[in-house]
Amino acid sequence: MRGGVIGPTLATPCIRAAAARGELAFGTVDSWLIWQLTGGKVHVSDVSNASRTMLFNVHTHEWDADLLKLLDIPASLMPEVKPSSTHFADTDAGLFDRSLPIGGVAGDQQSALFGQACFEAGMAKNTYGTGCFLLMHTGGAFQPSHNGLLVTSAAQTAGMPPQYAMEGSVFVGGAVVQWLRDGLKAIQGSAIC
Repeated sequence: MRGGVIGPTLATPCIRAAAARGELAFGTVDSWLIWQLTGGKVHVSDVSNASRTMLFNVHTHEWDADLLKLLDIPASLMPEVKPSSTHFADTDAGLFDRSLPIGGVAGDQQSALFGQACFEAGMAKNTYGTGCFLLMHTGGAFQPSHNGLLVTSAAQTAGMPPQYAMEGSVFVGGAVVQWLRDGLKAIQGSAIC
């Protein structure tokens, strides 16, 4: 498991050989977790996680064949993409006292968008961790950004069109607040930020 751009990783000979033998799969943390929970039987993701790979076409709601070809990534490596709220799979019976359904998956910032009650287009949230992530719910129609923001699939309920969001990220935003408080002692607490 690794983060970052996948293209250079797939270019290494041992990785290419594993892909050619069908021994390799690509995905985000959700697809890895589902793979583990199902005993390696199900390779799946949801629209919110798939869109964050930058290999998923948010217009067609499919893996972007042109990008995969450009980066020489076999489509067979990619997980099946489902709505965020649907039946993904059942856990392997040996994990718990019985097999349990996996009925929902969403990316962290997209989950926070809805967890902070941004249910309507135009509502926004800001989340601080190490980074600072501003997401604005833009509704059920794709809205292009004219200011360099990332347009992403926010979530999708089975049988409904996906919802979209725009995101602006400051990857050290939260760490800067901590540095101001603990390092420089310029502020007494992070709540004032």
